[in-house]
Amino acid sequence: MPHIVIKTISGPSPKQLQEAAEQISKIINKTMGKPEKYISVSVEEYGFDEWEGVYNEFIKDKDNVLVKPGYSNPKTFQ
Repeated sequence: MPHIVIKTISGPSPKQLQEAAEQISKIINKTMGKPEKYISVSVEEYGFDEWEGVYNEFIKDKDNVLVKPGYSNPKTFQ
């Protein structure tokens, strides 16, 4: 049942990542009615130099990206 993947540029501490994952699990539980015992969340960290590839493969022009980023250039984030 839902598995959520957080793709992010490296930087947040393990504690911050854990807290984010736990909060996302709670939100999925609340908004989608899925029991937390069925929800999993993983984190994939990338360097700035790798983010353009992530953006192009998983974000740019994807219909399943329901919240679009406020940038169109993954090198400058503008």
